[in-house]
Amino acid sequence: MNKSFFAFCFLLSAFCFSHTGFAQADKPKNSARFVYQSSLSLAYGVGKNFADKDTFVNNSFSFEIQQLFAYQFNTYFYTGAGTGLDFWFYEKKVSTFIPIFANVTVKFMDKKMAPFLFTNLGYAFKWQAEKNLEENIFYGTKAGIYFQTGFGLNITFSEKLSLLFSAHYKLQQSANQYRKSDLLLGETPNQLFHFLGFRIALLY
Repeated sequence: MNKSFFAFCFLLSAFCFSHTGFAQADKPKNSARFVYQSSLSLAYGVGKNFADKDTFVNNSFSFEIQQLFAYQFNTYFYTGAGTGLDFWFYEKKVSTFIPIFANVTVKFMDKKMAPFLFTNLGYAFKWQAEKNLEENIFYGTKAGIYFQTGFGLNITFSEKLSLLFSAHYKLQQSANQYRKSDLLLGETPNQLFHFLGFRIALLY
C-alpha cells in the first residue's frame, strides 16, 4: 500500500513538473534588452531650393550610414540615440553631414514578417564645406535640424537578429554657397532640403 501510494505520488509529481515546464516554455520570452541597429540608406533630392535670386531643382543624391544604440522595451517598441555620416553627391561635388538623433521605432505585429514605422529627429553637423570661387554653387553648407521617418517591413530571423527594409523621407535644414563675383562668395539663409529614398538595416 505504501509503495503504491509513493509510486502514485511520484508519477503525479513528475506529471505536474513536466506539465508546468511545458506551460512555461509556451509563454513568450521577455524581449526587453539593449539592441543595436546598423543601416545604409540611399535617397534622392526632391523639391526646389534657392541661391541668390535663382531657384533650382534639388537633384542631390544622398548616401547615409547610421549606427543606433537603443533599448527594446518589448517586441513592439524600441527607442534610443544614433549617429552616422550623410554624403550628398551632385555634379561631381560632395557635401558631408554628421547627424546625431533620437530614434523611436514601432513594430505593429508580433510576427516574423511585420510592418514597422520609425522616426529620427536631431541635428546634423556640417563636416566639410567647399570654398571654391570656381564653383557657381555648393549645396548643403550649414548645420541644421535633421528629420527622417519611414515605413517598412521587419523580417525576424531569430530572437536577436532582424532585417529591416523601409521607404523613407528625410529633411535637412542647411544652406547654399554661390559665387557672387570672381572674388566674392555668398551664402543663403537656412532652407529645407527634402529627400525620398530606401533604407536597409540590421537589428541585433
